[in-house]
Amino acid sequence: MQRRRPRADSLHPPASGARRRRLTRRDLLRTSAAVGLGVALGRYAAGAPAACGAAAPQPGGTLRVGAVADVHTLDPHYSVDWSERPVMYALYNTLVSATPTFEIAPELARSWKVSPDGRSITVSLAPNVRFHDGTACDAAAVKWNIDFILNPANNSPQFKQLDPFLAGVDASGPTTATFRLKKPYAGFLAAFTERPGFIVSPAAYQKYGKDFGRTPVGSGMYQFVEWLPDDHVAVKRFDGYWGTKSYLDGITYKVVPDPAVRDTMVRTAEIDITSEPDPKDVPVLQRAPGVKVVSENPSGHWWGIQWRVDRPPFNNKALRQAIAYGVDRDEFVKIMLGGRGSVANGPTPSIVWWYNPTVRGYTYDPERAKRLLAEAGYQKGFSAEFSTDNTPVGLQFAQLLQAQLKRLNVTLTINPVDPSNLYQQVLQQKVNWTRTDWTLRADPDGLLRILFYTGNYANSTGYSNPTVDKLLDQANSTYDRNARKKLYAEIEQQVIDDAPYVWVFYPSEDAPMRTAVQNYAWIPDSVPRYRSVWLAK
Repeated sequence: MQRRRPRADSLHPPASGARRRRLTRRDLLRTSAAVGLGVALGRYAAGAPAACGAAAPQPGGTLRVGAVADVHTLDPHYSVDWSERPVMYALYNTLVSATPTFEIAPELARSWKVSPDGRSITVSLAPNVRFHDGTACDAAAVKWNIDFILNPANNSPQFKQLDPFLAGVDASGPTTATFRLKKPYAGFLAAFTERPGFIVSPAAYQKYGKDFGRTPVGSGMYQFVEWLPDDHVAVKRFDGYWGTKSYLDGITYKVVPDPAVRDTMVRTAEIDITSEPDPKDVPVLQRAPGVKVVSENPSGHWWGIQWRVDRPPFNNKALRQAIAYGVDRDEFVKIMLGGRGSVANGPTPSIVWWYNPTVRGYTYDPERAKRLLAEAGYQKGFSAEFSTDNTPVGLQFAQLLQAQLKRLNVTLTINPVDPSNLYQQVLQQKVNWTRTDWTLRADPDGLLRILFYTGNYANSTGYSNPTVDKLLDQANSTYDRNARKKLYAEIEQQVIDDAPYVWVFYPSEDAPMRTAVQNYAWIPDSVPRYRSVWLAK
């Protein structure tokens, strides 16, 4: 699904287990007119170290991952599916990375400085970095990648993420690149922790052309071996890696869409690690011999429903609000999650700095829902098709929603769709009303802008509100965190009221794994990364 995770596309490199001096987001955003921002490398390397007190890492072995869906492409310039990101974090480096506390940390860019006017950012790149094909991963390569995204003729989905604020990039030496901004942009660094920040080999791209997505070449810890559609993707350790070498010999991402099957495969040691287990399996997995579950709860991941607000019948705001009041979120948390999660009233959980408790969502109020249905012209209810991924949890979600809305005389016909195709159908407007899930980005602008700004590439609801657009522009043009927090509260409250989405719950993020798997850590965007993992013998 979207977990772009957009599982909603959904932002994220190496996981750091060490906890020495903290580089806070306040440090990174404090860019006054008089002082440029320089960030030292410090503890963050492109391969994260083991946690303090942990056993010494052991090299060797292939990590067998139970992947929730197949990939469509391994070209980050054209990637939109969440399922592609775990593989891309193995194959590529990003300019900067996100840590388990959602700090911005060095990766290819080892330090950076913001100009006094906030309109340019100069980065110093790691020297002597090579792509898997032996060519230089230098400032010229970074410029080529950014220029490719910014060229409208290439039709990259990442264009709309960069074009609003980035005028271009200059390479003034092998390790120095300067990004020219159209205006001050507080979310600049965070944007390069995800797809726009993945740097591919220009030489390989020019060699393979449109087939690059099947023959990817990056500078990451691992290099591509093979992709057998609907079966697996395999990568192996890149011995010429410029940073901390991988402990693993390789990673195999085995496509297993059914969470119950993935859970069983962990228990029977057919795979080493997976994500998105069936919630009812988690207690069983926690008790299973040779198995452990690493959790993030609360998480930065939310589930909900969405619709096209520019097409009937959901271009009727009162109808959307009626359904929002008709959803019993507590029942979802109890039945679907077994209590392993919490009610979601909006797109921002309490784990990040921009969360604001003054934002109010919808309570379960069936009587108010019925009044709004009547106001919308549906006194006798209505019928509509609801699309969901055809996984057990996706179908369970749809069936529970179906049962709840039946109390309002709203009849859902469930349309099951292969999980690898659902988001494509959403983007192509082949479906209207659907289940959705997204995860946080390292800056609030990263997710809120792509979902709610008029015409943005992940705005798959047709939502357009000039007030929201104006507030989003205002919030990302100041580096004052307190001011930004207030503006994002206004944005979220307006969006919740307009109801292009109905937020339902934040699930616990659980990673069942064999006890041999060491040094795994969650990032708040919920994209699994395995760069720091090693296998105990």
